[in-house]
Formats: sequence, C-alpha cells, structure tokens
Amino acid sequence: MTLLLAADIGGTKSVLAIFNLADDLRAAPLFQAVYANRDFSGLDALGTFFLQQAGIKPEYACLAVAGVVRHGRARMTNLPWEIGEEEIARCFGLKRVWLINDLTAVCASLPFLEPDDYLELQAGAPEVDGVRAVIAPGTGLGEGFLVRAGDHVRAQGSEGGHCDFAPIDAIQAELLAWMLSRYPGEPVSYETFCSGMGIPLLYAFFKASGMAESEPIRKALEDSVDQTPVIACGAMEPGNSCPLCARALETFLAILGAEAGNLALKLYSTGGLYIGGGIMPRLAGRLSFAPLLAAFNRKEKMEALMQSIPVRLITREDAALLGAAGHGKNRVQQ
Repeated sequence: MTLLLAADIGGTKSVLAIFNLADDLRAAPLFQAVYANRDFSGLDALGTFFLQQAGIKPEYACLAVAGVVRHGRARMTNLPWEIGEEEIARCFGLKRVWLINDLTAVCASLPFLEPDDYLELQAGAPEVDGVRAVIAPGTGLGEGFLVRAGDHVRAQGSEGGHCDFAPIDAIQAELLAWMLSRYPGEPVSYETFCSGMGIPLLYAFFKASGMAESEPIRKALEDSVDQTPVIACGAMEPGNSCPLCARALETFLAILGAEAGNLALKLYSTGGLYIGGGIMPRLAGRLSFAPLLAAFNRKEKMEALMQSIPVRLITREDAALLGAAGHGKNRVQQ
C-alpha cells in the first residue's frame, strides 16, 4: 500500500488528506482534516499536528500552495510561510515531496471530475484531447490549463490574472480611467476586478458614477469586514435586489467572461473552459450568467469557435485537493 499526503494550503485555511494510491482518488481518503492557518507557525507545525491526528505515515506528499512555486520552493502570497520540498521531506521522513501552485492542482483535477462536479453553462462541442483552460476568481484570479497526450496529462497554473485589464465597452473604459485616477501609478489587471477584492471596487465605481445606494446596503457595508458577500447578496435578493449591487455583479461577470474568452483563445482550449474559485458557485442558480457568456463568445471572427467551447463551472469544493492527489499519484508512478 502506497500512501500519499495531499494538501491544499490556502491563505487562511488548509485541507490535508492521506490517500491510498491503489484506491480511486475520487473515493473518501483514509484521513482528512481542515485547519485554520493562523493556529500554526508554519507548515512544519501544521503537518506534524495533522500526522499525529491521522496516526498514519505516508511515503510521499504533494502540496498545492497559494503562491508562486519555483525550483522546489514556494513563498505563500498571503502568509509569511516559505516552503521547500527537501525540508518538508526531511521533516516528515518522506521519500519525495512535490510542491505545486494551487491553480496547477485545480487543473490537475479536471480528468477526475464527474458530471455532478460541475455545472455546464455552455454545452459546446468538446474535443477529447483538446486543451482545457481554467479561470478561477477568488481572493485573487487564477488561470491555468491542462494538456493531454494519450494517457499522459500536464497541468500548469499561471499568473495570467495579473495581465493588464482591457475594457470592452464605454462603461469599462470609464472604469479604467476611474481606477487610474484613483490609484495613479498602480497597474490595473484583470484580477483587480475579477476577484473578491474587485467586486467592492466595481460597487464603488458605480456609486461614484451617480447610482443611488440603498440605506440597508450602506449600513451593512459599513458593518462588514468583507464587503463582497454583502454586495453579492444585495444583487441576488429575490424580488428586491439592489440595482447598484446588481450592476456591480453584472460588470464583474462581463469582465470575467471577456478574460475567460481571451484565455480560451490564446490556449485554443477546445477541450473546454472551466471556472473554479470560491465566488462563482455561490452565484449559481441565483444570478444569470448571461453577461459572462455574452462576453466570452464576443470575439469577432472567432465567435463560432467560442460557441463550440464548453464552459463549465466547477462546483466540487475539494477540486484542488483532488488535483494535488492526482498530480502526486502521476509523479509516483513515473
């Protein structure tokens, strides 16, 4: 029995699990736990506590981290943690450790997803061996892809969310000008708007443009630490949605759709465009995704190609953990 420790190490919480690589990875792991990162000084303390609770000793580990991974080392984006493959292997007595970006892990999960693990927003006509792209709005904006060649797959996350924002209509041009005047000298990327931090910015822009703010929303925003859920709920309130909140969410979806289309075009992702991250599943069934699909497909001479690309929203919450396990299993078997 070959055991693998897989983990999804995020900015605020971490999910760790031990898998038997002889089993179907989609089945329940041998042991799994979720921890708040603030309770630990580093990954060594977190891993030690987890393994003591599990009472099982793995041989290998594949850790998906929210940060840039280079040459076997990772620096967390929102945590003062530095992680190295060799140090982790020595600390826990493992044969081998692999560090991957969390978006690489989400991309690696795609071959394991069942139809119940995603919502199909656009059916398209997928090609079995076509490139599959992933865009994931959450705390930031992640992008990546999966390439298949026969039985072999290669998953790769990227930092594409930091590419320069390009407006697609007059309102978005005004939005860009507003951002440049409000934050002179600061770059404006797609992540600026297609993320949890972006939705309050969009709300502030439309408010500054003259849209009326409702008193209940204003008070709720003042009392909240995280404004994004307040604005999202205001846009989705049945029969009584806030026009300002609704406009912010509509624009968020349109910008996300445009960048998803850019990504699909650049990668020629005939295998599908998958949407990950924590924001979009909360909107599913409560808000129309028409602005996203309209912007995705609006690519001039390539409109027919865009309509042939499936667009799928990942609803499986542990996709990154599953992808880390899958990536680790592939490396063990190489």
